[in-house]
Amino acid sequence: MQDAEKKQITPAELAAAMLQFTMKSIENGWEAMKPAVAAYLTDPVLTQEKEDELIKEFYIAALALEIYCIPYAFDAEIARLVSSGMGEMMASSSLSEHRLSETISQHYLPRLGTVDSATPSDLALALAQEAASILYDRLELPLKPTDPTNSLLWVKLFPFLVQHVGKWPILSTNFEVIPERR
Repeated sequence: MQDAEKKQITPAELAAAMLQFTMKSIENGWEAMKPAVAAYLTDPVLTQEKEDELIKEFYIAALALEIYCIPYAFDAEIARLVSSGMGEMMASSSLSEHRLSETISQHYLPRLGTVDSATPSDLALALAQEAASILYDRLELPLKPTDPTNSLLWVKLFPFLVQHVGKWPILSTNFEVIPERR
């Protein structure tokens, strides 16, 4: 696609599209994950409130991983623009009430920042594993094993999370990111 054919979009608009893309992806795949989380409840019938809480936790984990990886996923200038747009979106009145930024900043970013790897491909896997581990710890499921190693939940959780991240650079190829509307 030629640059002239791409839709011009501000960093905040791109960030909003990315956030929505991730959320829709998780919502669309939720039915596959639902039985695995329900198995760890004392009452295996998920209430709408509990389901919303769990979906939000999955969304936060995916979002944290995506945000942390912005500098790795885009060239430096686009990463700067995407990061500024993401900051603007996370501070917006529609998202600030959900306190996504606080959860990401307190629980995910510090631990993702400690992940170290020799190669970029190993780093991607290590970051995904760390995000999944944080998510596992944060899920309030009374029958969840403390050690995820042999847990059905972990077997389902890790690939579920991984399939919903890493698509932002592909999405962004449809747009030309401009600092302001012309």
